[in-house]
Amino acid sequence: MILMMMNNPTMLSYIRREQPVLERLLTNYPKQITAALTATPDHPQHWLILATGSRLNAANTARLYMQKTAALQVTIAAADLYVTYEEADPSVDVVIVTNQKSTALTAMADATCDLLTGKESVPYITLSFQAIVLTLMLLAVRSAALQARLTELAVNQELDEFSFLIESMNPTVQRANDFYRKFTIDFTNAPQFTAIGANVLAGTLTEMQAKFTEILRVPTHGYSLASFTHGGFMGTHEDHCQFYLEINTDPAVMTQLQAVKTYESRLTPHIYTISLTGDQPTVNDDQTLQLEAVADPYKAPLLAIIPFQVLAWFIAKSRGINLNHPMYADFQAATKLK
Repeated sequence: MILMMMNNPTMLSYIRREQPVLERLLTNYPKQITAALTATPDHPQHWLILATGSRLNAANTARLYMQKTAALQVTIAAADLYVTYEEADPSVDVVIVTNQKSTALTAMADATCDLLTGKESVPYITLSFQAIVLTLMLLAVRSAALQARLTELAVNQELDEFSFLIESMNPTVQRANDFYRKFTIDFTNAPQFTAIGANVLAGTLTEMQAKFTEILRVPTHGYSLASFTHGGFMGTHEDHCQFYLEINTDPAVMTQLQAVKTYESRLTPHIYTISLTGDQPTVNDDQTLQLEAVADPYKAPLLAIIPFQVLAWFIAKSRGINLNHPMYADFQAATKLK
């Protein structure tokens, strides 16, 4: 069975590898991370990260944690947009670009940092997404330590919290699996999906939107709470499937999220909650996926994305979508995309 998984990897098998691969990344800290930072200034102030697709979403997932931890300004930009239209910012002192090994770009770089994932052979990355998020967060931890912004004790506290979250990844996969099986019919028949959460989950919400759109091929949106309340709610209908992400963040934000969920439940019965608070839902409707409590909202995305990865896989299977044969497989060749 293990050999089959290795020789014929699927999106699900890569999701299940997230825990062991991220454990290796954490175990390798600080050696690999320190080597990647050797060419950076002693006191960096402004980092620029260039990426595309899910890698861009991963960078946005890590950005707020990086800024908080290392007192950095972190700018995220789509690589093609930046190269074509943006003017170089002289305040940028570190540029990070996500790319494959053994490319011209990696040969030009001052330093590289291996994600330890290998190349994902399926078209919908999950493992690499998580590895990018954690690696960027560890880069921020190490940068803060080198500048004495974090004490050794504080660094160890951060690493311990990462370790706890990573240990919770496989149980999270299983809980998401069980959650899908409980609501298989509802998820399979949903004509539209929406996820709503606090701003700190912006990268997670955008990645959910990307994965569900690419894989399930139905209208999907990932909204910050502010975006949903400023127009997104107008798209609600009685068959609309909505996910609310509850985390330990500003109580006023979570109160507003609950108010929105309560209102929307009048319009559609397909209301689901993914909770990382450790609290029982205000309305005990059995439609809540309870995950491990995460005290730090900046780290919550490492677990928050997993249910959506798992649900995308299983819903695709129940809809009869063969992910080994991507739709419009000739698109890139026909449009001459690089």
